[in-house]
Amino acid sequence: MAALLDSKTLPAPPADVLVVGADPDLLAQQLTAAGYTVALAGDLLAVEASQDAIVLLESPGGRLREVLEAARRLLREKGRLLIASLDGPSQELVIALAEAGFVILKPERGTPADTPATVYLARKEACFVREYRDGDEEQILPMFCRSFHVDRSLARWRWEYRENPYGTLRISEAFSSEGRLAAHYAGYPVRFHHAIGGIGETPRILPALQIGDTMTDPAFRHLGRGPTSLLGRTVRHYYARFCEGHVAFNYGFNTGNIQRFSMSFVGARRLESLPFHVLDLAARPLARPNPLLSRLAGYRIERIARFDTRWDAFFHRVNAAYRLLVERDARYLEWRYARCPDVEYFIYAVFRRNELAGWSVFRSKGERLLWGDALFDPRHPAAVRQLLARVLAAPEHRQAKTVETWATDRPAWWRQQVTALGFESRPEPDDLGFVFVPFGEEPEEDFRAHLYYTMGDSDLF
Repeated sequence: MAALLDSKTLPAPPADVLVVGADPDLLAQQLTAAGYTVALAGDLLAVEASQDAIVLLESPGGRLREVLEAARRLLREKGRLLIASLDGPSQELVIALAEAGFVILKPERGTPADTPATVYLARKEACFVREYRDGDEEQILPMFCRSFHVDRSLARWRWEYRENPYGTLRISEAFSSEGRLAAHYAGYPVRFHHAIGGIGETPRILPALQIGDTMTDPAFRHLGRGPTSLLGRTVRHYYARFCEGHVAFNYGFNTGNIQRFSMSFVGARRLESLPFHVLDLAARPLARPNPLLSRLAGYRIERIARFDTRWDAFFHRVNAAYRLLVERDARYLEWRYARCPDVEYFIYAVFRRNELAGWSVFRSKGERLLWGDALFDPRHPAAVRQLLARVLAAPEHRQAKTVETWATDRPAWWRQQVTALGFESRPEPDDLGFVFVPFGEEPEEDFRAHLYYTMGDSDLF
């Protein structure tokens, strides 16, 4: 511990430093020799005098939150707190520090040989970070409107964060001491189906979080920089509370400042630019298949409103052709599209001789038709053209001049199907990229080889 205490760690001497814990004498002598005024205590809760810094020689254990509250009360403005965690890195400690109003400056790993513990250096700050509590949406929704210039209804918020079938309320927030919402970081759980193993190997289910609604009130953006900013503190709390030990990875579709922030300060990686493709219907109109030939081939297209067990059986049948993707079973699809409020989705299924051969979800944006999600059986490649041509011929889509989609080249046969329809690859208008953070095993190699995703895997569709 002593090797880590200097003028860069503690306030410059002279300053008042309280050392708490067993065997503090050697450290106290070193601090006194360096010009600090040192006090010793066996129990922080018994101390009354204000301090510039407090050193806890061991983690408080079961009294963690009580001790941190006492430390905050005793520390002067911007006072520093050092805690030696003898058991190594501690998610509980990271969460508790954030919720007690501290910003973590340096959790030291691989410290010198005479300091085997993980040493956390934190600073007292004006704002507190915590997870969602009932009623917070009264501040979340207005902040969302100010940040993104979009009015989100309470019903839409409840659908996304309270009604998700795989988990609810994965939200971390920063508040001022007066209770004003200052920063927000959230995501919703999804399950990825991982069918990459050898023949006969059981597919794995990977829990993940799709991150969205990352925002900071402009009045608080000056507090800290990078990882010590309010957003950085909120992300650190989120990772410790909802990610580490809970999910395989989180992911999002980011642009601009938030992408640079995520990659620079919170361990995110950019996998790739989004595979944006456009079909210009004036230049390359999609001819509708001959109805007679379609019937002879056994194809039938229906617009649907609900998802039933046929979609479970279909996903079970075709997922190996995609290898790594969000688990598109009936339960997920029913939540994601059939029950999503405030958005009109157009959901179509194509059948061949009464067997489901594929499905797609669309959304109209004026003269742009967004092809937001799709899953097809590769044994029926003609089903893709059959479905899209039928959609474009429908009265509700005749105003469309372009069709836009994300078409990954994983699997290769899917990209070939899309480009055969006349879609052209173009730069994504907002320079969006797929960004992810791993927690546990490394997924990037599998992502680059096998990951299939669509607009519907984001909160942008």
